Amino acid sequence: MNKIKYLFATLLAITLLNACEDVYEHVAAPPQAYEQETEQSVSGFNFALGAGVSAPIVFTEEMLADETPLEAIKTTATPQLAEGATMTFILEASDTEDFAQVVELTSVSDQNSAYVTAATLNEAAKSLYGKAPEARDLYLRAASFINDGSNTVRVPGEVVLGPVTVTPVGPVIETEYYLIGDINGWNIENLDAFKFNHSGKDVYEDPIFTILVNNVTGYFKIVPKSSKDAASWDGVLGNPVDGNTALEGDIILDGAQAMRVTEPGWVKITLNMMEYTYTIEIIGEMNLTLYVPGGHQGWDPANAPTLYSSNFDFKYSGYVYFTDGNTEFKFTSQPNWDGPNYGDGGNGTLSDDGGAGNLVVSEAGMYKIDVDLTANSYTLTKTEWGLIGDATDGSWDNSTPMSYDPVTGLWSVTTTLKDGTFKFRANNAWDINLGGDLNNLSYGGDNIQATAGTYTITLDLSDPEAFKATVVSAV
Repeated sequence: MNKIKYLFATLLAITLLNACEDVYEHVAAPPQAYEQETEQSVSGFNFALGAGVSAPIVFTEEMLADETPLEAIKTTATPQLAEGATMTFILEASDTEDFAQVVELTSVSDQNSAYVTAATLNEAAKSLYGKAPEARDLYLRAASFINDGSNTVRVPGEVVLGPVTVTPVGPVIETEYYLIGDINGWNIENLDAFKFNHSGKDVYEDPIFTILVNNVTGYFKIVPKSSKDAASWDGVLGNPVDGNTALEGDIILDGAQAMRVTEPGWVKITLNMMEYTYTIEIIGEMNLTLYVPGGHQGWDPANAPTLYSSNFDFKYSGYVYFTDGNTEFKFTSQPNWDGPNYGDGGNGTLSDDGGAGNLVVSEAGMYKIDVDLTANSYTLTKTEWGLIGDATDGSWDNSTPMSYDPVTGLWSVTTTLKDGTFKFRANNAWDINLGGDLNNLSYGGDNIQATAGTYTITLDLSDPEAFKATVVSAV
């Protein structure tokens, strides 16, 4: 057996003894940590990042459409191989050197290099980091094989190279957007009342913003947070066609023109900032508020707590605190007794008969009230609130109780937090929980970041349009 054939046979024997696997089936080795490097030696073979990924890459739509492969890994030195033998690769990517998260990369091998498309790397970055168009570091892990045309053997060991720095394609999405137009006299310094609602989640995972407005009839544009903060018209968004009355269309920056609403009454405007589109839903006349007068506040609709229909679907929700001995109430459609009002229809139903009996809760406390006027039904859920999360003493298992002050209308607790996250939840269970933006908490919203320290934390559920919380140092 000559020297070349001996070397190839030796590689085959080593691979079979050490790997003991089907050479055509990739089985990932346990995660390994390596020093950051652009070249690495494995089993006598030297590997380096390919020319296609050696410099930072900012992807564009044109690059993603181009299927020309980028050299990702190349073999820079090899032991003497049998005549005609070549290297092939299976590639993976991760956001860390220990490959705790792994994305397999579709690749092709040519001679002694592995190639990927721009689209493949773009999707890998978004899968590992999210969709934000920010520079990301990718580590590449390769299993290498020798093929002589009739046999394939795996080179023992794996190579980890990187990082490769890529910026994925994605639209610019800000955390806040505002409505400006005839409704507020085109005053860019007076936008607080016209803020779009958002879940508080990562805007690249939830790019949907909505606003419910009354009497918006006329022209309008969209103001992102950066333009509002700078009180500048630079960055204001609109439509390609001035005065466009279509109920859906595109949002653009360059050459942005005003959209237009021609119908009176309530409208719901929805922005999809991932697609840069808008839709307008004409709702017309509708009462978004239900008033809850009762013994708890002197049967005065004008000063009663309220429920709100956030989706314009005749379903209302909110929180009301009932005191001892004052547990009876009704619902009114206006801040007086002149419009329709709703009392007990029996078996959890409502009646708009003016003579219907009062509704009643079983005991004092704060209740989550849900009303569906399409079904004439309601539900009452008594709530006790607390903190939950790895920033709290109870971690994610047990809530830290909060106490309610009927005078301030706030739930509060003074407690020590760790570095971590927390949420608000009711009744030491997950049926009702709030997270996300402290100024606009949402059901099931994201965890709230906390820095270690002692804080007084409050929860305000009095405004059904926007639940709020505060976190203030108690030191």
